[in-house]
Amino acid sequence: MSTVDQRRRERASGRAWAIWAIAASAYLIALLHRMALGVAGTDAADRFDIPVGSLAAFTALQLLLYLVMQVPAGLLADRVGPRRTLALGLALMAAGELLFAFATSMPVGLVGRGLVGIGDALTFLNVLRLVHAWFPNRQQTLLVALTGFAGAVGQLVSTVPLELGLRHLGWAPTFLLIGGLTSLLVALPLTLVRDRPPHVPAPTAGAHDSIRRTLAAAWRRPGTRHGFFVHMATLAPFLLATAVWGVPFMEGTQGLDRDAAAGYLLLGALGFLISGPILGLVVGAHPLRLRWASVLGPLCNVVAWGALTLWPGGTAPRPVLGAALVLSGVGAAATMFAFEVARRESPPVASASAAALVNCGGFSGAVVGAIAIGLLLNRIDAPAGTAELAIATQHALLPSLVIAVVSTIGCAWYARRPSVPWSDEVDPVPWESETAVDPDPSIR
Repeated sequence: MSTVDQRRRERASGRAWAIWAIAASAYLIALLHRMALGVAGTDAADRFDIPVGSLAAFTALQLLLYLVMQVPAGLLADRVGPRRTLALGLALMAAGELLFAFATSMPVGLVGRGLVGIGDALTFLNVLRLVHAWFPNRQQTLLVALTGFAGAVGQLVSTVPLELGLRHLGWAPTFLLIGGLTSLLVALPLTLVRDRPPHVPAPTAGAHDSIRRTLAAAWRRPGTRHGFFVHMATLAPFLLATAVWGVPFMEGTQGLDRDAAAGYLLLGALGFLISGPILGLVVGAHPLRLRWASVLGPLCNVVAWGALTLWPGGTAPRPVLGAALVLSGVGAAATMFAFEVARRESPPVASASAAALVNCGGFSGAVVGAIAIGLLLNRIDAPAGTAELAIATQHALLPSLVIAVVSTIGCAWYARRPSVPWSDEVDPVPWESETAVDPDPSIR
């Protein structure tokens, strides 16, 4: 039995939990940074003297940089190690937020949000890398779920507490406080986090092949492609609602004001927050449950967005609206299974690279969907408060349903086959050779 197998049969140590807590705290802070502009949007428009519509440039920049940085982030996690990469991510977020605090023009503000987006991209994959290194297999699904829970807490902190800070402290002190707190956290990974347990040897100098071969080998594995579609089906529709177009959708179709629309969006966030740990406990280390969850989670978004975008007349009853948003939050919580199906078929030395490709699924879907929905919304020419406006706004959100349906079909296609766990006996060095053979080529 290999050293890795022996370690993964053991119970996680107290040190492992401490390291995870530090890494999860970094992810919590990253979500606070990521979602902060949603609350500070009106203040930002006033501070930079720009139309409210121009704030979409900040959101688009952050999502695009997050997407572009996924592959570099995964490679850094595998090759440089999560300890130093987490510290770098926190330092970039701190610098970006401090710059944002002093910014008085849109270009400077965009640079600040760009640094935040790059730092954010370096966080989640490194938390996963530490979970894979320090915890036994049977606990890893739960740990990924708890990491998602930490991120949801960060998202909640970015709502009411941040609003109170802006109201009572003002722009600069609030963002200086967030940036200063983040800069203090940079020292924690550097001093307290270790990339792997003491008895697990570091990868040798020849363990990593070229970047091109590493990524090609990761994408060849069916588990990576399966995870890509699960991530797209579960996260992209949720991001489109909570971070981009949810409030305009409910203002246009439901006749809600901004505060009421934000309250309904909170239902989706709570659905995500509560269901994540529960799903992690239910699925655990059971491969068959994981396969079912990787399809049922995406189906939640298909049902939710089918109800929201196809309800006759455009305006859904309030109970249907609330239930659909909660169901979308439950579907988003199933995002963690995307990384699990990829991890189980990946060698430990390249697990973060596979996770990076998976993470591209949801964010590429969100970027494409946000652009498509924006173009459709701009074409609406119906009077305010009319049934025509409600129906046109409802149909403008159809790209969310299309993304959910297409990616769910991809999930079902790959879930039809049993997972083939990676092992160093069956697949000893799959990342080092273009001619390496997968354990079962028929499942490609």
